[in-house]
Amino acid sequence: MEPIKILTPQKKMPFTLAVFMRLLVLVPIFGMSVLMMVTGYTGIQKSDIIELPTLLLGIAFFALSSALLTKIFILEKMRLSQLQYLLYTDRLVIYNQKKDRIIHELFYYKFPQFTFHENLNNFGYIVIGQNQPIMARGGIFGQNIGINMKDPDIMLENLPEVKKEYLFLKGLVEAGEK
Repeated sequence: MEPIKILTPQKKMPFTLAVFMRLLVLVPIFGMSVLMMVTGYTGIQKSDIIELPTLLLGIAFFALSSALLTKIFILEKMRLSQLQYLLYTDRLVIYNQKKDRIIHELFYYKFPQFTFHENLNNFGYIVIGQNQPIMARGGIFGQNIGINMKDPDIMLENLPEVKKEYLFLKGLVEAGEK
């Protein structure tokens, strides 16, 4: 059976709210690690051995933050370039072309709730399933205890004209529930 519509993510860096929160934390750590390495290196050049821990700590933070930034900027883009979102009359299939395998298959008659997020250029993503809150709740009095940096489990990412695609999917889901 042929799909009704095939959606392909654009080859841009995925920019979800969770990615923004990660960058908000990682970029200052990356900058501080560079400063620590420069400070430690100049201190060692002046024969000040007390700066050795600063240099080593700067190298450790630089390696960690560089690896995480590489994952965000390069590996996520590569992962998305392999995906296709196949819309059939009875189901949605998220398919990895490179590995030739189905990642998710969701039938419309038992489709979870879904929503979309769109930026000013009509570009965005569709979240399938429960949307996670930005702030994690907890504590004795239910106060906010931290930032939730976890991406939703199932997303249709990097879609141009995301609202149009959301409404098309919504129509398929409503037709499949009847």
